[in-house]
Amino acid sequence: MKFKICAQVFIAAALIVTLTGCGQAAVNTPVATGTAQLQNINDILQPYLSDYQLPSVAAVVISDGHIIAQGAVGERKAGDSTPVTISDQYQIGSCTKAMTATIIGMLVQQGKLSWTSTMGDIFPEMSTEMLPRYRDVTLLELLSMHAGLPSNIINVGYPPGTTAEYWLGLTEPLTQQRYEYTKDFLCQPDSPAVEALPVPGTTFLYSNVDYVIAGAIAERITGKSWENLITNMLFKPLGITDAGFSFSMATGYEINQPWQHDYYSGQEIPIPPDYTPDLTGIPSVMYPAGGVHLSIPDWAKFITMQLEGENGGSTLLTPETFKMLHTAPFNDGYALGWEVENDPLFTNGVILTHNGSDGVDYAEVWMSIKDNFAVLVTTNIDSESAQMATEDINDTLITKFFPNQ
Repeated sequence: MKFKICAQVFIAAALIVTLTGCGQAAVNTPVATGTAQLQNINDILQPYLSDYQLPSVAAVVISDGHIIAQGAVGERKAGDSTPVTISDQYQIGSCTKAMTATIIGMLVQQGKLSWTSTMGDIFPEMSTEMLPRYRDVTLLELLSMHAGLPSNIINVGYPPGTTAEYWLGLTEPLTQQRYEYTKDFLCQPDSPAVEALPVPGTTFLYSNVDYVIAGAIAERITGKSWENLITNMLFKPLGITDAGFSFSMATGYEINQPWQHDYYSGQEIPIPPDYTPDLTGIPSVMYPAGGVHLSIPDWAKFITMQLEGENGGSTLLTPETFKMLHTAPFNDGYALGWEVENDPLFTNGVILTHNGSDGVDYAEVWMSIKDNFAVLVTTNIDSESAQMATEDINDTLITKFFPNQ
């Protein structure tokens, strides 16, 4: 059984990578990992290190609200003897998009937004300058990537000044940067490049720009940063403690978390954490599209919330809101931060999946809501081999642990 790896292309400067994206009451019962039901899968994961040239890999299996299997093998830095642990943090790239969409869902549920709110409604001060094609783009179109916006920062002059180097050099607060980013894309001069994009509301086009703007919308509505909202509306209620925002997990030259790795001439090349943003060319303004790093058991808490939410298993959102997040509104395979796929193995044949990368990490999640089952895999390198490894690990873990196998 092979699942399609969705190729979400992030173009920043000259580098092509894949980004694959108010306190609440305590959420439902957290993911349980009691020793009586938890299986160590290090022996299953270990062969993948050499078979696929991975510095490390971590994985968990969730079933019926519990982590039933987990493992983490390999080194934080290739060639170093420091082993990874199950508590180590990994960059999940565009898997962050489901978190951003969840926050938007909370704001809709609170009556602060509507799924039909338009860009003109949300940013009325821009409406005169805003390109007519974008004024009526709705929140639902934005989150399902039907806004007719480009995939990424494209090149010099489109929109004017929005190169990765420009955004990497800014020191203003991120809320201000995201507002200016939003204005740059919605209010840019009309051009052949804009006219070549799909008409809003008609066609799916994978877009990190959409999710940066979604982050700016959350900031506009609440007056708080996206980082603050994710922390206080999502992470704290879910008991997520091993999480942060950046495109590197470790600091300086310390090996206190996994380093990212590039794959070059058949070698895994460790990247000093302080060099990571310059290498990937991805600025901090992009965090709502793919800037979360966290431990895989903490990621499992968010995924468990998604698995159980449609059945009333969360106090953060109603089943109706979860259903909205998980349904492709244009019936073309992309929901709100989730790719919707069909596989006959699962009940009703539907799975939700997403991958994420900043070019030097890779993560992927597969989940079946009807079966209350999910597999999460992360590694601190991105390469064709790493992507194949996550797919093969997923197949292996489903074969071993899926309840109907």
